[in-house]
Amino acid sequence: MKTILKFKNLNYIAIPLLFFLYSCEDVIEVDLDTGEPTLVIDAEILWKKGTDGSNQTIRISRMTDYYNPTPPKVSNALVYIKNSHGDQFVFNETEEAGLYRCDHFIPELNEHYTLEVTVEEQTFTASERLIPVPEINRVEQAYDEGLSGDKSFEVSIFYDDPENQTNFYLTDFKTQVLEYPEYVLSDDDFYNGNEIEDSFSDDDLEAGDVIHITHRGISEQFFNYMNLILETTNSNPFATPPANIRGNIVSANSSDDFALGYFRLSEVNQLAYSLEEAN
Repeated sequence: MKTILKFKNLNYIAIPLLFFLYSCEDVIEVDLDTGEPTLVIDAEILWKKGTDGSNQTIRISRMTDYYNPTPPKVSNALVYIKNSHGDQFVFNETEEAGLYRCDHFIPELNEHYTLEVTVEEQTFTASERLIPVPEINRVEQAYDEGLSGDKSFEVSIFYDDPENQTNFYLTDFKTQVLEYPEYVLSDDDFYNGNEIEDSFSDDDLEAGDVIHITHRGISEQFFNYMNLILETTNSNPFATPPANIRGNIVSANSSDDFALGYFRLSEVNQLAYSLEEAN
């Protein structure tokens, strides 16, 4: 099964909406209720193949009201990850508020890790396993010119799914023609032990455009979480997640409290592909 989310199509909704707004003479401000400033923890640990994976970052912010485009960053948090061997990896805040960095993380495939974040005497925890990912066999591009004259490039990655395992994958394609990446969720329900293809296409792509590809192995729980996110969000799914979708980060102080976001660890393939002239 594959879930694909494209953000560019939102332009077809936004353009007529702008015309409608500009045609109004009065500005109407709606007095919206302000919810609790829920903590948002963006904790994605990525171990790029061919690196030691020692440098990792975590971002912490809070939800804000509708009219504030910039979520407030959270400083002075205590942040660390520990593994099942008892090793502890401390994330120290950088000069950028809300950004915490560790330069001594030790990634280990299939190892279990626990995140702990303490903010203003409230502690949040989450546990996950570092999921491996198969090598990318090859990258291919195709060029389609339709009967109407529309032309589009398509880029595909191919990788071998391991046999007799249940596996889940998340791939994102980033390029300058998109405001946000396109995300592709895949599992091996129909491909177990076979080669899998993840593809991306866009009418605005041209020869010479560079597409940055990140291909992750992910857990089933994170797969289900991202599936809900991609079905409901109309903007960047790694910005503030919808408040009604809970991740795996819970409060150690109260079973009813939680932080938004999902603590996940993945081995990844990362590459940049430059589109070639169509033959």
